[in-house]
Amino acid sequence: MQGRIRRGLVLSGASWLLACATPDVAAAQDLCASCGPQHRVRFQVESTREVDNDWITAVVGITAEDANPAVLADRINRDMSWAVEQARKESRVKAKSGGYSTYPIHEEGRLRRWNASQQLVLEGSDVAAMTALLGTLQERLQLQSFTFSVSEEQRRRVQQELVSEALAAFRTRAALVAKGLAASDYSIDDVSIETGSPGFPAPMMEARMSMTMKDSVAPPAAVAGTSRVGVTVQGAIVLD
Repeated sequence: MQGRIRRGLVLSGASWLLACATPDVAAAQDLCASCGPQHRVRFQVESTREVDNDWITAVVGITAEDANPAVLADRINRDMSWAVEQARKESRVKAKSGGYSTYPIHEEGRLRRWNASQQLVLEGSDVAAMTALLGTLQERLQLQSFTFSVSEEQRRRVQQELVSEALAAFRTRAALVAKGLAASDYSIDDVSIETGSPGFPAPMMEARMSMTMKDSVAPPAAVAGTSRVGVTVQGAIVLD
């Protein structure tokens, strides 16, 4: 049985619903006959895949306190300038500045000292290069987060494949529904495709840690793991 495209693709969606709902298939067949050609069924299908993580995002930073805000700023700026210089030496890792904040600390109603912090965000796909750079940076900065995820390029490629799979599954389900309700044919009324961005994020592994500055720091151990990438197709068919 081949379904007919009735109105094409539109953005909408819902879960299993029958316009003429009934818990019994035989009863649904009788009801279908009484409803005429506008018996409408809504449902959804999903297609997912476990994908190797191939992208790393790490955040390093420095936090310090001092009674003299100028001395504090000088320390933060010197350490971060050193970190940026180290990051620029590694062409396989992209670096960008993160947040920078300074605020006063009061005790017993009086200003006692200042706190300042700044972050450096590192991104790349080379695990060896990233971990080696982090080992160097941890001599003066702290590793705040280390996250594996699927790169945008790989995510788009996998999603394109999953869209084809999910649409084929939608047609298979539509034919099954039409057969189960003893319809002679069906037409696709509306379809929506959700690729999971936003609203359906793939899980990511994240490790958070803070380390005391040392003269020599070994690179952090890292295991990339996988993330789930998925596509959901929702829509409605009209039974003849």
